[in-house]
Amino acid sequence: MDLKLLWIIQLAPLAAFLTIQLLPNGLKKSAPLLGMFGALTAALSSSILFWQHREAQGFPLQFIYPWLQINDSMAVVGFLLDRLNLLMIWLVTVIAFFVQLFSYYYMAEDKSRARYFGFLSFFSFSMTGLVLSCNLLQTFLFWELVGLTSYLLIGFWFEKPSAATAARKAFTINRLGDLGFYLGIILLFLSLGTLNFTELTPALLHAHFSPHMITILGLLVFTGVMGKSAQFPFHNWLPDAMEGPTPVSALIHSATMVAAGVFLLSRAFGLFGASETTLFIVMTIGALTAFTGAALATIQRDIKKIMAYSTISQLGLMVMAIGAGSPTAGMFHLTTHAFFKSLLFLTAGAFIHHHHTNDIWEIGQNGGKKNTLPVLTLLIGLASLCGLPPFSGFFSKDMILETLKEHNLFFYGVAIFVSFLTVYYSFRLLFVILLSKEKHQAHGHEEHAHHSSPTLTLSMALPLISLASISLYMGYLGSPLNHSLLAWLGHEHEVHLNIELLLTTLGLVASGGAVAWWQFKNPEAAEKKLNDSRGFIFTTLSNKFYIDDLYQFLVKKVGLGLAAILNWFDRKFVNNMMVNGTSYRILDLGRLTSGLQSGLLQDYLSVALMVGILVVFFVVR
Repeated sequence: MDLKLLWIIQLAPLAAFLTIQLLPNGLKKSAPLLGMFGALTAALSSSILFWQHREAQGFPLQFIYPWLQINDSMAVVGFLLDRLNLLMIWLVTVIAFFVQLFSYYYMAEDKSRARYFGFLSFFSFSMTGLVLSCNLLQTFLFWELVGLTSYLLIGFWFEKPSAATAARKAFTINRLGDLGFYLGIILLFLSLGTLNFTELTPALLHAHFSPHMITILGLLVFTGVMGKSAQFPFHNWLPDAMEGPTPVSALIHSATMVAAGVFLLSRAFGLFGASETTLFIVMTIGALTAFTGAALATIQRDIKKIMAYSTISQLGLMVMAIGAGSPTAGMFHLTTHAFFKSLLFLTAGAFIHHHHTNDIWEIGQNGGKKNTLPVLTLLIGLASLCGLPPFSGFFSKDMILETLKEHNLFFYGVAIFVSFLTVYYSFRLLFVILLSKEKHQAHGHEEHAHHSSPTLTLSMALPLISLASISLYMGYLGSPLNHSLLAWLGHEHEVHLNIELLLTTLGLVASGGAVAWWQFKNPEAAEKKLNDSRGFIFTTLSNKFYIDDLYQFLVKKVGLGLAAILNWFDRKFVNNMMVNGTSYRILDLGRLTSGLQSGLLQDYLSVALMVGILVVFFVVR
């Protein structure tokens, strides 16, 4: 029964994708229903599977099939089922279904929505394959399919130059990170003969590799995580990816695709945890990412980019927790964050769909506070993001803070400051939308060309209500009242309310909210001040810490300069001197020897006689 359900979870989205591609043009309008049916089938199957294994007995389960014989080793494919990926597969399929449901009306007037729902279904197939993979090689194959699908979805409106550029940027940076991942897989397989997650234990690694080599292998695989989970300095593709449709952002850029890197850190923790140096570097990268994302979110006007930078920051916190040696804390926050951040993105989509603008000031001035359900879900999502008790983010973020405090006080301080910035930009967003004075006409830009009704349809309201409810329930499952989610993730210690961290969190919420209130209680005056800002900090943040400029310098100046030198060497030495030079000398030799062919018999006899005399002379001597 388990194997049948796993195959249904894996193949239902693929079947939806293939069916949509094969539909004749006259039936393309049924593509959304096919996509939603495939997503619903996968979500129900994963829910049934989760319910059947709610006692978590008999794990891990593996269903393995031989694939490739390489020397004396066998590469296999198959399914691995345990607590970690059973939770993850349920999370992925449920959010994928709600995103498809939300998209049903959101993309109703887009003439390419059949292509859109096909791509969403193919993404779900790729993501479920990644989560259920039993080894690193199979994970890498689906990892690349996820990257391909994200490229297609980010650039869905490819007629917009900004969307096409964002898609290329995401694809290129992810391929850069995946190169290290690929090299790490090759080295591991050639040395160990296995890539199965259940066999990649610290004991096996220490038996075959030196400590330095274990560190190198871990960091190579970690580069793939850095690309996929937008870790510093590979973080800059994620905000640009907001050029895709908003439901895409909710699915792949908050809940599933970017979470794949954090999932892999937990899935292959035996590899990363075998080296203290690797874990320290992982924690350092996570800290840089968390700070960078939170700082850049504080000045954004685009509601989707605020969410994007917030996602980068929260992913950094998860990576920090795993680097501190607690995959449980990282995965707990991944789970709660997936639901409340996808809720926030869909809420942003509801505002954008109604007001035809991404600008938070324009949303506020167009009467955003009158959108009752989006405002309510925005409040729930931001309360979770800020870690306000008793919302889900409070319990998961406090677990990360507790882990970091026990492990390293410096990184704990970084996480505290990041949490303060999180509260600040969350209240900034809230105050601008709720306190802006209404204007009669909106002057915003449309995200896509269609007009919407002022009320949310059922297909848009139901996902918001459902995700808000699940987010609240996740907080309950991770609280001291009922810590079954933590127990599921393998947390063995007693769960209790940490009064010190509770007071710290309340202090952060109060201080961050107070600073935001002081600056944005009058959004119109704050906007004017923001437009006139020219200070060092604002300029640095506006230029995104000059990371994009650094990439431009490395590509245009260093990369193209090196390419010009290599091009000159190729033309002058390789092409002219070696390839062409050799052919020219042969032609010159041919011209010299061709002079011997006069066509006169007496000349040939004279030459032959002379050669014969020389041969006889040298033989006699």
